[in-house]
Amino acid sequence: LGFNAKVEVFTSREFKCCGAVGGLSSLGKKSPAVAETEIGEGGTCQWVAGSMDKNTTIGFYFDIHNQQAGSMPSNKQSYLQFQTCYLHPSGRKRLRVTTVSHRYTDANMSDIVTGFDQEAAAVIMARYAVAKCDNEDPHDVLRWVDRMLIRLVAKFADYRK
Repeated sequence: LGFNAKVEVFTSREFKCCGAVGGLSSLGKKSPAVAETEIGEGGTCQWVAGSMDKNTTIGFYFDIHNQQAGSMPSNKQSYLQFQTCYLHPSGRKRLRVTTVSHRYTDANMSDIVTGFDQEAAAVIMARYAVAKCDNEDPHDVLRWVDRMLIRLVAKFADYRK
């Protein structure tokens, strides 16, 4: 359990943060890690949440900054770091840092198909769709969800007869 939690995202220069969806608000902090495209609470690399506990969920959305064909070697490493600072109920300030490194893959994504989490993808897309309904016509969002579902299944589904 923590109060007045501030979450900040740091990324390598190849990709940027589009925003976050969940029980938080933007602090409007600009950095090289901020994407032009905004999803949910976007346009920032730092957010604040009134409180957080073990059941708090926040969806972060990222975009590849340089998407030119062949521009990203398949063995290129990049990183993502979350720094969460909060006030513990004991009155002490705590900082939690989570850093993840990953390797880029080729265009057919054969390296990640076996470890792809379909349920997590469905949840994050559903949260994105709900956030889109705030600014767009729900019928347009429904058509968008249909297109994204078709693209997702075409890319990751395993067809067997």
